[in-house]
Amino acid sequence: MKKKNKKKIILIGTQKIAYYQFKKIIKKKIYKIILIITKKNDIVCKLSKYKNLNIFKIKNNEEIKNIFKKNIKIKKLYLIIIICFGLKISKYIIKKTKIGCFNIHPSLLPKLKGPSPIQYSILKNYKITGVTLIKINKKIDEGNIILQKKYKINKKENYISLYKKLTKLSLKILFKFFKKIKENKIKYKKQNKKKSTYTKKIYKIDGKINWNNKAKYIERQIRAFCLWPKTFFYYKKYIIFIWKVKIIKKKYIYKIGQIIKYNKKYLDIQTSKNILRITKIQISGKKINKIKNIYNSKPNLFKKNYIIK
Repeated sequence: MKKKNKKKIILIGTQKIAYYQFKKIIKKKIYKIILIITKKNDIVCKLSKYKNLNIFKIKNNEEIKNIFKKNIKIKKLYLIIIICFGLKISKYIIKKTKIGCFNIHPSLLPKLKGPSPIQYSILKNYKITGVTLIKINKKIDEGNIILQKKYKINKKENYISLYKKLTKLSLKILFKFFKKIKENKIKYKKQNKKKSTYTKKIYKIDGKINWNNKAKYIERQIRAFCLWPKTFFYYKKYIIFIWKVKIIKKKYIYKIGQIIKYNKKYLDIQTSKNILRITKIQISGKKINKIKNIYNSKPNLFKKNYIIK
């Protein structure tokens, strides 16, 4: 008796979230993976250690089109899984599949569409986030919802910890999706466009502290940008990266950006509301260190009443 031929699929994605998903798909051997498409120097390239995998490293959408046009194996393609890719998938590619292209997005769509949902869920003080699996259409993050899983954000959650939690949820949702395909139980739900919120691409300058913001916002900024671009301010000839803080509620107000105290325990700076008490920093070119250690070696580094711009 002949074995049934496995259905052909393509995996497209970047970063650790895609790497772990694809690795699991490879090990489970549910489908025949004919191509993996990623970007140059991405962690997904490490999957080349598995035998008989074609991994293409691309720069733009045009290169993906060329891969599809030149590769004969793409005939009878069943589906495409896309994770954390950041490039719009053309109609030409979507049409090549039998049941479609599917994407896992690390938010509860239609909330937090766009390139930075994990950072923005912390920055905007969301209490709940999650992951969503959608069927891709012409517009980014606009497709019909198939599955969603919620996650309650911890108050101390930073980008790294939240990224790991959502990666685990993504794995669960992906294999639940494969099960639904097998059982022919896929249902689609349209997104409510009125409830849409959006995120923007994050640049290095986004990490710079604006002392006109409230201390609570800056504290969230530190957690959201802990991997990149980090949260920092310029002080004389230095760039100071902030790693650990407390919020001190005080009724009296100093000038915004004013250094209030610098001692063996902490550095206090006034924001538009409350004081940011900094206990761990990194001076540009140096290691992350406690204020205590910085003070012992540089007791005159931060001058009281100095206004940081």
